[in-house]
Amino acid sequence: MAYRIIGDSCCDFTKTDRMKHDIVSVPMSVIIGGVEYQDDGQRTQEEWISLMKNDEGYPKSACPSPDAFFRAFDAEKDNFVVTLSSKLSGVYNSAMVAKEMFLEEFENARIHVFDSLSAAAGQHLIFDKITEALEQGLSFEKVVEKVEAFRDDMRTIFVLDDLETFKKNGRLRGVKALVATTMNIKPVLVGDEGEVRQIDQGIGMHRAVNKMLQHIEKMGLDKNRKVRITQCDSKELCTRVARILKERFGFEDIKILNAGGLSTIYENPGGIVMAL
Repeated sequence: MAYRIIGDSCCDFTKTDRMKHDIVSVPMSVIIGGVEYQDDGQRTQEEWISLMKNDEGYPKSACPSPDAFFRAFDAEKDNFVVTLSSKLSGVYNSAMVAKEMFLEEFENARIHVFDSLSAAAGQHLIFDKITEALEQGLSFEKVVEKVEAFRDDMRTIFVLDDLETFKKNGRLRGVKALVATTMNIKPVLVGDEGEVRQIDQGIGMHRAVNKMLQHIEKMGLDKNRKVRITQCDSKELCTRVARILKERFGFEDIKILNAGGLSTIYENPGGIVMAL
């Protein structure tokens, strides 16, 4: 059966993704300087960064309405939705409400909403797993089963050069964000069942990223795993990390993704977010 993959705009689909698959990106809202912008792919990463730099406050975000997801569904196709972690945003709940509304009108429609328990690169990795399962000809139910199992085993690890947006939006419970800001200490952070947890830290980005790589090495992961990296004005850093992952650790399938609007305001320039 035909399929459609739906993501909120934190799942930074590439042009190639859109050419190969039936994809709908449901835009999040980004509020900068009191102005609400739709993260609809019409602005470049550089434009988002410029808006942020010209704002004396800090950006905020809002999830799409259930109606936005409702309009993205197709009753004639298998619908797979990938959302930002439900522990970080209300977008998963919005998609679930939309699913219930849609099934009341189209009772035979098939929709599954994946709570990524991650963001950005992690959402994209789940998207990749969905397409892989579909290309294997698996049934709707088997795709859901396989992708849910994959999601539960996926690792998300990241280092941000600037934690202010995370801190001020209440996303850093348990992380010493104030110390990190004032002493140039950069925490190494992971996704832990959808929430953010600190596992290490380093003075400056260089040392923190090296600590991040050490933790990945200790994980002893299968080198056949795909790796996705979301970069925000940090392409040189992410390229260096990708090279180390390939040459030293043996990973082969590595892609660097460009942060869109929502990913940009939370990752901030200089950050690196990795899922594997």
